[in-house]
Amino acid sequence: MVSFSSNAAGNDPRPLHELMSRILAPELPRTRGLNRIWPTAGTLQIWNQRLAVASPLADFINYTLRGVGQVIFVNNPISGALILLALFIQSPWAGLMGALGVVTSTLTALGLGLDRATIRNGIFGYNGLLVGAALATFSDPAVGAGGWAIAVIVFAALTTVLMKTVGVWWAKTIHTPPLTLPFNIATLLCLALVQALPQPWLRLATATATESTAALDWFQISLSLPVGFGQVFLADKFISGLLILLAVALCTPLGALVGLLGGSLGLLAGILVGVAPDTLYAGLWAYNGVLCAMAIGGMFYAPNLRSIGIGAISAFLSGWAGGLLGSIFGMVGLPVLPVLTVPFCMVTIACFVILQRSLPSLVPVALHAVTSPEEHRQRYRAARQVITTFRRQLANTLIGNRQFYLFDQTSQQVKDALLYLFETIDTDQSGTLSTQELAVHLRQAGQVPSETELAYLMDCMDSDKNGTIDFEEFGELMLRHRRLMANYDEFVTYFLPIDADDDDAISLAEMNVAMASVGESRLLAEETAYLRTQMGERPLTWNRFIEMLLVT
Repeated sequence: MVSFSSNAAGNDPRPLHELMSRILAPELPRTRGLNRIWPTAGTLQIWNQRLAVASPLADFINYTLRGVGQVIFVNNPISGALILLALFIQSPWAGLMGALGVVTSTLTALGLGLDRATIRNGIFGYNGLLVGAALATFSDPAVGAGGWAIAVIVFAALTTVLMKTVGVWWAKTIHTPPLTLPFNIATLLCLALVQALPQPWLRLATATATESTAALDWFQISLSLPVGFGQVFLADKFISGLLILLAVALCTPLGALVGLLGGSLGLLAGILVGVAPDTLYAGLWAYNGVLCAMAIGGMFYAPNLRSIGIGAISAFLSGWAGGLLGSIFGMVGLPVLPVLTVPFCMVTIACFVILQRSLPSLVPVALHAVTSPEEHRQRYRAARQVITTFRRQLANTLIGNRQFYLFDQTSQQVKDALLYLFETIDTDQSGTLSTQELAVHLRQAGQVPSETELAYLMDCMDSDKNGTIDFEEFGELMLRHRRLMANYDEFVTYFLPIDADDDDAISLAEMNVAMASVGESRLLAEETAYLRTQMGERPLTWNRFIEMLLVT
């Protein structure tokens, strides 16, 4: 990943953005981060921070509920609580088994001493929840309810072991998330053992035959979209599906819209292959599409026209894959719905691999930084602003155009604040800043810069290289710094996966990927030559890249 160390060589000065942060006055506040649509939106990480020190029981409930929501990509305890309620509305048996599954897989992660932050965000809980919901769906609770509860405990615990072993290997080797592969493996193994081994304790439910409707009822088709959200949790009641759709929308409205798009395309695939209408009404051809579209179109890629379009295609393909797998699994005598989320996993992972090799400019979200589509969109917009501005600055530099575009466009109020700061530093009232005046100001701010750092700071701020810094030079660089730092975390997080070779440096090829990812064309020959000259023999570390963004 991109290096965040202060410099590549131990004797280099502190990064420019750190030195400038000591100059910038409180009168120039940073812009606000992502503006929440409503209080429940996003991942509510503040709850993690507060509950971690408030009460062990409350903390455990928090990350257990997050595990419930993570099934459908919502790391949000309020959404998790609504989804669990939806399962109990589906049936008390499904609710109890689902709760048992998520609690078991979470406790297993705690018992194995796995990373607490990962546990707290529900990553080890969602596969266990699905195991419980699936076994509740396929089991006959009238015969062997206790045995089925034991099966949930065993196979939910197995999903945590699989996440720790196979899942970690998968993420490092295939460079994709394991998704619900542990759930599919554990559940299919359990169902196969129940059918293959003679035993009197566990009995599968008998599939209920339904009469096929002759013609499509488009009103029923529309109602099947919320049911498709429910079928992600193997819940086929409309009210359960509606609650789950609401739970998604409370966390990520954009994710809910993308999921509805995916469900619609999954249904379209079912209609085109001639699936029985009653099967479509039950949401069975929508839920894999919901998951595919949300995964590609907002969770593991920032939502934009390309990612949402590719997510829509994957949702459509999941419908075809579901039909094919259903036929194959049916031939080996498994229950009616043994495909579970295998079509989603198969299509989505294939899509990840293809995109990595054929479309690197569609930058994935770093797995440790997955939050919500809205926050991923914010990072994408921040990166696009920074990169397109850098391209404009680079073009102006090559033609010798000394441009103060931010300073010229800013309000008079901001200019007045900048002037106040400038005059505070300009102690001799000469109208320009000297190295000595910068040194005095930094020392008053509690910093003791070295001579190398002062010379470095002066050189960066003195754009016309006349030995002093005038008000326009000062104001332009301060405004660039403020804008960059306002979105610094978002930009950094977006940029992490672009360093594909993990060499802690940004190559020109990777810079071209960054350009293409926000719709910019590749660097021109003269731009490449200029950047090579600026880079010299040293690698372009993150801080040197930030310096280029500020002073080019």
